[in-house]
Amino acid sequence: MGIESILLFIGLAVAVATIALYLIVVAAMLRDVSFTVGTVLVGVRSIALQTQPIGSVLRDIVRDVQQVDDALENLLVRADDAEAAREVRAG
Repeated sequence: MGIESILLFIGLAVAVATIALYLIVVAAMLRDVSFTVGTVLVGVRSIALQTQPIGSVLRDIVRDVQQVDDALENLLVRADDAEAAREVRAG
């Protein structure tokens, strides 16, 4: 083996070691990025769950308000009837 062969193998070893080190650094960075992306996805899903369309909830609220309005109107009618009956008795 000549000196050229030894230098070639040393150069190849340095190149392979450099590429391996670079790939290890990239893998570590991707692990951190993967964790961050996972955290962001969980947050986005949470926000999506909390901001679902509220049409059905609004319909329920409107129905409840209408029932309360009807009950109050019936109460007013009964109060007017009771007052009219008192006026007739007092009469």
